[in-house]
Amino acid sequence: MMKNSKVANPSVSRRFVRTTLFIAPSPCAGSGLLIVMCILAVVSVFIAVAINNTSGTARLSASARNYVNVEKATEGAIEHGFGLWKARTVGKNRPLTTSEANATLGAPAFPGMSYGTAAQKGPLAITAIDEYGAPAASATRIYTNLLSYPGFRGFTYRYLVSAKMRQTITFGSGAVAGVTRRVEYTEVPLFQSMFFFEGDLAIAQPAQIMISGLIHTNSDLYLNGSQYGSLTVGGNASYSGNYTDTIDPPSINTWNPWDPGAKVPPIYPNGQDAQLSKVSRMEPFGDKPSAVLDTTDTNPNNDTFRELIEPPVAGFPDPPEIAQRRVYNKAGIEIEINTKADTSVPPVTTTAVTVRTKNGTKFGKAEAPQINTDLKSAVSKTSFWDQREGKTVTVANVDMAQVAAVLNSSGVTGFNDILYVHDTTLAGDDPNPKAVRLQNGGVLPDDPRGLTIASENPVYIQGDYNTGTVSDPTAVPANASGNPTNTDSPVVPGYTQKPAAVIADAVMLLSNNWNDANASLGLSSRPATNTTYNTAIMSGFMPSGWTPPSGAPYGYSGGAINFPRFLETWNNRSCTYYGSMVELFESKVFTGEWDTGNIYAPPKRRWNFDTLFSSSPPPGSLDAVVITRGSWAKF
Repeated sequence: MMKNSKVANPSVSRRFVRTTLFIAPSPCAGSGLLIVMCILAVVSVFIAVAINNTSGTARLSASARNYVNVEKATEGAIEHGFGLWKARTVGKNRPLTTSEANATLGAPAFPGMSYGTAAQKGPLAITAIDEYGAPAASATRIYTNLLSYPGFRGFTYRYLVSAKMRQTITFGSGAVAGVTRRVEYTEVPLFQSMFFFEGDLAIAQPAQIMISGLIHTNSDLYLNGSQYGSLTVGGNASYSGNYTDTIDPPSINTWNPWDPGAKVPPIYPNGQDAQLSKVSRMEPFGDKPSAVLDTTDTNPNNDTFRELIEPPVAGFPDPPEIAQRRVYNKAGIEIEINTKADTSVPPVTTTAVTVRTKNGTKFGKAEAPQINTDLKSAVSKTSFWDQREGKTVTVANVDMAQVAAVLNSSGVTGFNDILYVHDTTLAGDDPNPKAVRLQNGGVLPDDPRGLTIASENPVYIQGDYNTGTVSDPTAVPANASGNPTNTDSPVVPGYTQKPAAVIADAVMLLSNNWNDANASLGLSSRPATNTTYNTAIMSGFMPSGWTPPSGAPYGYSGGAINFPRFLETWNNRSCTYYGSMVELFESKVFTGEWDTGNIYAPPKRRWNFDTLFSSSPPPGSLDAVVITRGSWAKF
């Protein structure tokens, strides 16, 4: 049995085991390699797709970068066009026509300009547009709200600056970008505010007063009432410097040392946050007056904002930004008064009155001699003591009733309603300060556009002005009642109030009861009566702390409520005023220090902004200029 058993032989058994443990190859033994190859093929496909996508993305990214670069270059071209348009606009001091605007661009449209990888595809163009945004030969004058200056409105002229650029170094198709931007030139009449000051504007510790209309200063704003009277700000107030209602303006305590702390914040009926704002300067000499005014050079025609009321000095350049704003240059009629003294003892003086027409004003041939005679005879000279100046002043009196009759005559044509009157007498011929006085000004000429009287001299306004009567002041409701609620009419029934302005070195308001003979007497001998003035005032001012040539510094200036100057006792009498007050410079002729004392006693101030100016400012009124960029658009 043992011999027949395979297991009994160990060696055979071991060989069998080895043989049976050997595994022979299967028919499917090559599938692993195939799988690897399949995986590699799939991976290759994914890699190819990824490479293709990456290349496409790269191309898209490059195209996007190219477009962004070209768009930036186009925006640069727009800025170039804006700069050219702005310079030409400021130089001409008016809105440009489309042809004038494009003339600034030169030929070709991008002269000598390089934008790296971008070049001009279409012309750089500046196009005037109308109120609907359509292209026009001239921009439409649009009355708009100024968002940057709450409450102010201006006359806006709009333009589109457009440019198109193309890529010069391409990766794929070349990128092209077109951009437009709206730009605006806005003229902002200064006579649309109750107060517009270049220097500090202060209303500090006044008797009870409410200020209607806008208040703006390009400097610091000081507003407070006192325990003796509240200050109510009826409209928006803005400032470019600092604002305070807790700190008094400079040197007020030298005037009021007995009550230095009596301050009450002003009343803002709609809330201080809603009515008070800090803003950028509004520039009366275009966009950058600092580039125009210069007191260090030898040119006398570019020193200060007072150039506005002065004739230019012959033989020196007159910067266009100033020349185009001088009231002297704008005037349609000039009346010059000049007195000469001979060498005899005592000297004998002779006064010449010269009438000149300018800017299109014409006197008919037949009427010219009579018109000249009538205008000359409307002027006379006298003198009286000015208590604030502490001097005798030589005054050129202008009978406004006679002037109105002349201007209403059919022999005068083309008059632009700006009359410039000045006394050019030299100090050697008359050492007294020279001034102009407007008398009998209750009825202004018939022209509904109004009348502006301007002078380089100080100007007195004696009696009612632009109220509708010359002979009966009590016919004016505001005068008859004293206007206790500030609601009575400032004109007689049936009279149409005209847009009016008086522009001068300083403006003094004399009442209906003024008498030259009492000018040098005590205050009680100079009693005022109720008087109404309907006119804007632009004049000089004496700032607080000013140091005159004498070297003794001034104290408080009297603030904005003493911008027009008084010389009478107005106790229990009303001064009703409708207009706008603009201060841009220091007075040069009348520099007497403000105080009360024997100079004046303040009136009941019934002061109002003349809303007529919102739509019809006085002839030749000064505009600030605001130049702005609007939004971008692609095309």
